[in-house]
Amino acid sequence: MATGLSGRALIVGAGIAGLATALRFARSKWDVTVLDHGTHQPVPITGPDRHAARRLAALPHGLRYETRTSRVTGLHPDRFGVTVTFHDHEDEWFDVVVCAHPCCEAERLPGLCLENWSRDHIALLYRAVRDTGLPLSAAELLADAFDIHTDDRTAFAWWETTLKPHAIRRAFTHAR
Repeated sequence: MATGLSGRALIVGAGIAGLATALRFARSKWDVTVLDHGTHQPVPITGPDRHAARRLAALPHGLRYETRTSRVTGLHPDRFGVTVTFHDHEDEWFDVVVCAHPCCEAERLPGLCLENWSRDHIALLYRAVRDTGLPLSAAELLADAFDIHTDDRTAFAWWETTLKPHAIRRAFTHAR
């Protein structure tokens, strides 16, 4: 049985992938903060996401999280986590930042390669969802990675390796 991580997680975006991620992190005893800025369109749940939705709905866990309307204006990763700069209050430090929606300064981090979905304690969940079309599965696998692995680099590597084949299949299917 893996010990996994627990700590503070910032989820940016309260769409289906963001809330699913918040639910799974909260179930694993993480202190979760969710930021959101707008309305979200309903997302059809098909294929592997149906299985993920059944698993998420079966979790008897009250989702306790704080929702803010703050805007992230900067992400500053260090060896242990990410200092997040907000437009309306003091900087805060998080163990992990999950961008469930295109947000903040994540795309502008030096060395963040387009083929990567994660780097330096930051997961670009929205990019994995875009590449796979599997919002619930991507969210659940991300939280599973942190349940299984004891450090975030290994967790991110496992998440990307597990999810990447779905992106390849989707690209191949669309090319036909």
